[in-house]
Amino acid sequence: MDTNKQDIYTLEQNLIEELNDNKEEILESIYPDDLIQSYADSWVPIYNYDLLKVAQSDLTLGYTHDSDFNEAESIYDILTWSIYERLIDVGHRWLDSQVEVA
Repeated sequence: MDTNKQDIYTLEQNLIEELNDNKEEILESIYPDDLIQSYADSWVPIYNYDLLKVAQSDLTLGYTHDSDFNEAESIYDILTWSIYERLIDVGHRWLDSQVEVA
């Protein structure tokens, strides 16, 4: 896992690697979505500087796709939520691909 590089592609790849490493636990869980959310959340940067570095890799992260998200107090809140949304989507696609194979 590359924990130093801060771009959305690396975060996505790190998440997928972690999901693969914990595949058995996730697939045997009663609530795999909860585990996906937890793993995705753990890859969202917490420092503003790191959030900005990730945003530089994909400027669409400056926009949230969740119409119910109206609690943004700053651009950092939007970036945090957008990165989380992206990682959740990656996690769900990973889970769907695992279920199709099984």
